[in-house]
Amino acid sequence: MSYNFNATCHKEAMLKIGLTRGKQIAIFAGLLLAIAASARAADKITWKPIVDAVLRIDDRAPKQWSLYHAGKKFDPLLLQLGSRVLAIYVRNEAVYEIPPAQVEHKGEDLQWRESDKLEKLLATSDWTTRDVGSAIRVRLKLTEEGRLLDIQIPQIPDLRRGIY
Repeated sequence: MSYNFNATCHKEAMLKIGLTRGKQIAIFAGLLLAIAASARAADKITWKPIVDAVLRIDDRAPKQWSLYHAGKKFDPLLLQLGSRVLAIYVRNEAVYEIPPAQVEHKGEDLQWRESDKLEKLLATSDWTTRDVGSAIRVRLKLTEEGRLLDIQIPQIPDLRRGIY
């Protein structure tokens, strides 16, 4: 019969500080629950407004709208038209409609989980994405509605290239 000295010392140390096997399991389960809760909260993405963006729908400016991005890149975009929210994936050339209840306002910013995946894919066509110097221009047509969206996102010129 072999004697495991380390296991015995560990048991004795845990009993000295008052941790029985049941308490150890409860503490471990609590830690797992806390980690899972923080991962769920960290899953939320904060979307910052693009202040100087220009939006035209059928060559007219809408009355109430906001354009948001997450991070330094401008893909994906969140477009809020009144109470309607659209997620625009420029590279994938896809537009999804998001239920407004999934979007949370925090001051000027929006919070939305991309894991609350997009339910309604909108039919689109005529996608063009161009760099027009001081802006990136994204044009697309919402096929079902027959609306042409023209989004211009300002970009900071790269002065290292020496062309400005």
